[in-house]
Amino acid sequence: MSFTLTTDRLILQVENSSKASQVLSFYNKNRELFERFEPTRPDSFYTLDYQTASMDYEYNAAIKGKSLRYYIYLKKHPDQMIGSVNFSQIMHGPFSRAAIGYKLDADYHGYGYAFEACQAAIAVIFSNYKIHRLDARVALDNTPSIKLLERLSFRFEGIEYQGVEVNGIFKDHYRYGLISTIQ
Repeated sequence: MSFTLTTDRLILQVENSSKASQVLSFYNKNRELFERFEPTRPDSFYTLDYQTASMDYEYNAAIKGKSLRYYIYLKKHPDQMIGSVNFSQIMHGPFSRAAIGYKLDADYHGYGYAFEACQAAIAVIFSNYKIHRLDARVALDNTPSIKLLERLSFRFEGIEYQGVEVNGIFKDHYRYGLISTIQ
């Protein structure tokens, strides 16, 4: 398992709950942006207890190969978390697939960091985890995310009608897929 990745400008790291306060700060700082596009979260999500428990769960799931979340740091500021890229719903066998998700601090949009991080993490999920297919859902009005998926060579596959609850309303999402070229 690759719990640390480096790229030209970034460090991607699987973290345990020792970083929970930093993750909480990241979510609180970007709450308004993220809540426009992400599934509705309980109020307890924005507490240290919730983030600690969530990070413990994610870390154990990563060890078991059930999910994988990398937190993103700039090499020049290795203590400052700027985002994450994650893979959930990892399945092997005839359904070999995972769902990708990502988020980036609003202050770091437009620099190619999400592309760089996703590209590195996708290489790991395809090669080390032997996943054949990645699925992505994106809100119809999330143009930056749509552009990112297309730049990463994901293919548009259609619309999932009323598939995700966001702010109390089930919303339509575009579906994208990426097939591994690793044999």
